[in-house]
Amino acid sequence: MARGIFVSTNIQGVPLSFVADVELENGMLIEMGDIVDEKNQIYEAVAPTGANPVFVVGDPAWSYDNSSVINMNEDEYFIPAGKTFRAYPLVKAPRKDRFTVADYGIENSATIAVGDEIGLTAGQFKPAVGGTTTAFEGKVVKVDPQGFAYFVGQAVDTSVLLVTIEVQNNG
Repeated sequence: MARGIFVSTNIQGVPLSFVADVELENGMLIEMGDIVDEKNQIYEAVAPTGANPVFVVGDPAWSYDNSSVINMNEDEYFIPAGKTFRAYPLVKAPRKDRFTVADYGIENSATIAVGDEIGLTAGQFKPAVGGTTTAFEGKVVKVDPQGFAYFVGQAVDTSVLLVTIEVQNNG
């Protein structure tokens, strides 16, 4: 199963530490909940309600433990419930932050194209083409195919579309 790919293409904000009670993937959107650890400044990550600014989950895509190759596979990476992770604030003005996620990390992305509007649906962590709230609005500015298909006894397709989203509105 492919996991969320996230690239902080042009995010100038400083990431904050969060913890969630559910499993999350890179590129998902969260809202800031209550502070759960004042000493280490760790906040609770909650599902977006559509009423507050969102942050994009952007933990490192690999472990710094290089004793196992599996720790470096981006497609195996996820954030287990209860593990502290980083998330970036998204700013629309005066600059417009940009971030990149895999197309499968976006709801309704089967025909995603440059110019599509990206939003969110209250209660859902995944960004969506369209969306039902106006708390977060982004615009697809680049769709970049990566990887390739090959044959090794069977067809294997390692390709993915990387979608760059420019923040238009956040809260």
